[in-house]
Amino acid sequence: MPGPPWPGSNRWFDFSQARIPAEYVLVFEGVRCTSPAFTALELAATDGGEAIDTALRLRAARLDQLWAALAATSGRSGNAVRRTVLQDSRDEPWSAAERLAHRLLRSAGIRGWAANGPIVVAGSRYFGDIVFRTRRLVLEIDGSGTHADPAAFQTDRSRQNVLVNAGWRVLRFTWADLNDHPEAFISTVRTALRR
Repeated sequence: MPGPPWPGSNRWFDFSQARIPAEYVLVFEGVRCTSPAFTALELAATDGGEAIDTALRLRAARLDQLWAALAATSGRSGNAVRRTVLQDSRDEPWSAAERLAHRLLRSAGIRGWAANGPIVVAGSRYFGDIVFRTRRLVLEIDGSGTHADPAAFQTDRSRQNVLVNAGWRVLRFTWADLNDHPEAFISTVRTALRR
């Protein structure tokens, strides 16, 4: 990024000016800001969908709200990229790795799965990253950020044990599995679905 555009400005910010529809402006602790749906959509022009994934995971925005925000800002610079990212978000990924896994499954013609599908076992509710309910198969996409924390690591193992003991099969994949070896990922999933 070139130097600051005017004296006293900060090189870490990229200021722009645009008209924001009133329904996407809110006040949080006395500060005017944009709604989670609008903010995530705005960032999608440059972040590859990371903010959308976060908004969906935190349930701060729904996909229909993101599409409505896009429609409310038609003709805006960057909307072609935003539209592409939203189309790629149709299965509601919660991370970049899940987004890639969804894309690979769709490209391979593998169907019958749900993203972040709830599974109830003995009264407890769990969410599998990718769930093939009729095959009782769960694909877990382990990212270094979300799953590296010791508590999250332990929770993942405990949850997997509960699911396996309830008759579910769990396969775990990393970003490297998906990005560097997509054919092996698809082959492993196909093999599991045949069993």
